[in-house]
Amino acid sequence: IGLPSGVFQLVHGMRNTVEFLCDHPAIKALSFVGSAHVGKALWLRATSNGKRVQANLGAKNHAIVMPDSNKDQVLNALTAAAFGAAGQRCMAISVAVFVGSSKQWISDLA
Repeated sequence: IGLPSGVFQLVHGMRNTVEFLCDHPAIKALSFVGSAHVGKALWLRATSNGKRVQANLGAKNHAIVMPDSNKDQVLNALTAAAFGAAGQRCMAISVAVFVGSSKQWISDLA
């Protein structure tokens, strides 16, 4: 993704993994998407260790829509992600950010 080795790492794990990341002195910042319960615990532990934390609680993700995307595929995917399983899944999209000329597609979602 254009970053130096080790700058960006994606980690999956349970409580012991989270605690390790929050406590390790070489780790300076954490980003988290998940439940409010876990996110608050992560934030408290990590910030008490002087780390920066970005936490998107409620387990909802954002979609970034670029103008060179396939319009029909994007709009279908956004609709499925927003309303599939009534929004009760961690990959549900509750926020879409339309970049540049893709903003013209917003009215086509209605």
